[in-house]
Amino acid sequence: RRSSSLSQMYGFGDRRERGGARAAPYSRGGDEESNPCKVFVGNLSYDTTWKGLKDHFARAGNVEYAEVLEGPNGRSKGIGIVRFGTEEEALAAIDELTETDLDGREIFVS
Repeated sequence: RRSSSLSQMYGFGDRRERGGARAAPYSRGGDEESNPCKVFVGNLSYDTTWKGLKDHFARAGNVEYAEVLEGPNGRSKGIGIVRFGTEEEALAAIDELTETDLDGREIFVS
């Protein structure tokens, strides 16, 4: 697995190093952040759409849900969430898609 300096800089390490727990960078309560099938994606281009995000992550497995988060003005925040069918697919996405290019930006996945 390749190490991402962006992941380290923003505090998103490998979930396996933390016993399966995943950091919740934008926690809104509830148990969503504990879903092992979800991954956080950072450094997205403002031009990336949910469809482009889903298509990129389909290489790692069955994408059930993909979202590019937007601010109140409707502009992308440059971050997204992808939910897979299984935890294994989510882990594969972290291993295979961190530091890959999506719409001209090197993304990080945690």
